[in-house]
Amino acid sequence: MRATVKRVGTAVLLAVFLVSVGMMIRQQLLYRQIEADSVEAAQIAGLTDRDTASQTPKPSPRADSGQEEPLTEEAASLAAIDLEALRSVNEDVVGWISIPGTRLSYPLVQGADNRYYLSQSWKRTPSSGGAVFLESTNSRDFTDFHTIVYAHQMRDDSMFGILSQYGDPDFFRAHPSVYLALDGGVYRYEVFSAQKAGVKSMVYRLDLEEGGMESEFIQYCVDNSVVNAGVVPEAGARILTLSTCVGSDRANRWVVHAALQEIRP
Repeated sequence: MRATVKRVGTAVLLAVFLVSVGMMIRQQLLYRQIEADSVEAAQIAGLTDRDTASQTPKPSPRADSGQEEPLTEEAASLAAIDLEALRSVNEDVVGWISIPGTRLSYPLVQGADNRYYLSQSWKRTPSSGGAVFLESTNSRDFTDFHTIVYAHQMRDDSMFGILSQYGDPDFFRAHPSVYLALDGGVYRYEVFSAQKAGVKSMVYRLDLEEGGMESEFIQYCVDNSVVNAGVVPEAGARILTLSTCVGSDRANRWVVHAALQEIRP
């Protein structure tokens, strides 16, 4: 009897081990595929210096310093990006998003809804890593007061995996800018808030202009930020919210808010 129980227990442990190993291998293959897809996208777009994204940029002067912030090397390369080449692969491509000094450098797409690109890569191929995608109801030209961009939080810091690090004041200060390469030029946004927010909170409202709630929204983001950026955007500023998941917590998301500072050709 004891021998039987022992054999069954051993078999169960072996099965659990094999499943765990299988999951680890699958996860590593996913990480490699995400990296391969992003490298391919960079090559198609002509971003030959994509590796500069791993370099930590010097702290940038704040908007109220009276100085024009020089574009980082990696951000400057976005000015020559070939968006039409990316659209020849997928017409849903809106632009490119990048945070210098991090791994966050990907094509930005927009689907007909907010579900499709949760399980499809930027090339429209099945992938549990999904893509970085624009809220389906936002304007593609980023002229809305509040624009939301989503992506999965991967454990290897790919996709939006690095966003949770904005809870660290040092990381916050070292990576103050989010860049978007769009048809209208290179957009630089300055990060001013990072927080854990409920999926039904004010953070996800897109009707703020209709109710004249721009100032209230900005103050809400500032008041709930886990880090004090020392900056409060003006009511007329365009706000970009980057949103990602918080593990298995379906009721909340981790969000980073940034205000548009400049647009360069």
